[in-house]
Formats: sequence, structure tokens, C-alpha cells
Amino acid sequence: MESIAAVFFSFRLRILCFLCFLSAKPGLVLALLEGPHINTLNLLLPPRATRPVRYTLQGSGGCFTWTWDHHDIIHVQPEYNDTKGCSRSAVVTSIAPYEGRRVTAVYAKDKFTGQMIRCEVFVDKLAKIHISHHSLKLDLDGLGTLRVHAFDMEDNMFSSLVGMQFSWKLLPPDANTRTSSHALMHVPLKNTPLSDCGCICGDIETQIELEDQGIGSDLLVVRGTNVGQERVLVNLVEPNLESLGDEIVLTVAEAISIEPPSPLYVLVDTRIQYVLKTLRYKHPAGRVLRILVHTVC
Repeated sequence: MESIAAVFFSFRLRILCFLCFLSAKPGLVLALLEGPHINTLNLLLPPRATRPVRYTLQGSGGCFTWTWDHHDIIHVQPEYNDTKGCSRSAVVTSIAPYEGRRVTAVYAKDKFTGQMIRCEVFVDKLAKIHISHHSLKLDLDGLGTLRVHAFDMEDNMFSSLVGMQFSWKLLPPDANTRTSSHALMHVPLKNTPLSDCGCICGDIETQIELEDQGIGSDLLVVRGTNVGQERVLVNLVEPNLESLGDEIVLTVAEAISIEPPSPLYVLVDTRIQYVLKTLRYKHPAGRVLRILVHTVC
């Protein structure tokens, strides 16, 4: 009986020590429960441009050391996200000039589990660009974001264009008519409510820096100033890539709402007063246009 009790006591002691060890290392507990992950396993970057193009690899569920192949193609800079020297992200920068499509890889090794995650990185030249938008209609006084996406010869989309230089133009549909007025205006990024982490943390700083130098970035914010249409043109401003461009037409319209909103459940012979309002960015409560009275038969 004594030997059984001793074994049981020893087992409980080991369990207690293990629990104490885990409580002192919450990062290890998280890694064991979730496992290490990174936000992408494939990257497509352009070759070295006037300014270096970068992409931030984001990790979770672990503490990573970063290594990579072909130091002449890309550079990887770990970011340390806490005071304990744990890295959960790294900035991948394309540093090689174009010499045909090239392939390399970045490795993220979790310190706790020893698991290795591989991210394949392709470097190729741009074949075409496209203005990405959420809607071709914009409310009067409303804000809209436009972003440039680029593709290679096989229609693969590039992971990042942050740092590349662009030229944006806003033109009325009929630029030859003197009476044509603009329906859009450019809003500097630093004057918008966009967050620093709206896409990848740190990107907005590079884009604001380009705009402050009088150069366009891959991101443009516009505001609707008049009801009508506006042509938006963009061209790449990089050596040997000036021919790449795109164009879209945005429509600006008055935003109108009606109160009370639908659905509305009423009895027969009920008289309902509807209020028609215009909504503006500076006046979210709206401005009354018309009051309508309707009788339900």
C-alpha cells in the first residue's frame, strides 16, 4: 500500500509541477491549444522599385524565428511584439531587380513547438493594373476608397504595391466642355478616418508619406462634391512601367432616406406621415425634403 501511495503522490507532484510551468508560460499554452499560424502561405511581389515594396507576414499562436532563402531576392525583418523578445510578425521586402520570374521562401519556426511554416515568395513583373472599388456609386458628401491591384502575365494578383508610385487624375466625363464641374475631390489620407491597421499595420504611413511628397500611392480617397459623374484615371509612375494604367467612372448621387422605415404594420384606414430626408456626411441626422401623407385602404 505504501508503494502505491508513493507512486500516486509522485504522479500528483509531477502534474502540479507541469501546471505551474504552464502558468508561467501563457504563450506556450496558447501555442499548444491553437497551434502556430501565419496569415498567408504564398506571396507575389514586384521586383525592386523606386521605393522598396514590402509585405508584413502576421503570425499567431506562437513565438517565431524567421529565416529565408536567397538573400539577394528578398529581405526579412522580424518585428518584436512584446517586451519578452517574442516575434509574431516580419516585414518581407523585395530587393532584387527584374531578371525573370524568381521563387524563394520564408520560414517561420515556432519556439515552443518547433513547428516550421513555409511561405513561398514569387517575384515577377507587373503586366496590368486595375482600380479596385466597393461601389461605382458614391453618396453626395460621402467618402470612397479606391485601391490599385496589379496582376502578372498569368493574372495572378500581387500581394502588395505599397511603396510604388502612382499618378491619379479626376476628370469630368466631358473634359472638353468648359461648364463641366467636378463631382469628386481628392481627400488626403492624413485627413481621413482610415486606421493605421485598416489593411496591414504600417502601410498607411508609407502611403501618407508618398502623398506628402506630391506623389500618388496605391490608395486614393475621394469625396462626392456634386451630383454627377467623374472619370478616375491612374497610371504607374515607375521606370519602364509608365504605360500601365486604368480608368473607371464614378457616379455621385444624393443619399435619401424615408421615415418611418419599412416594414411598417398598420390597420386599415390609418394615415401615415412619411418624412423624406437627405443624408450628408456632415449632417448625419438628415435634412427634411418633403413630408408625405399616405392613407392605407
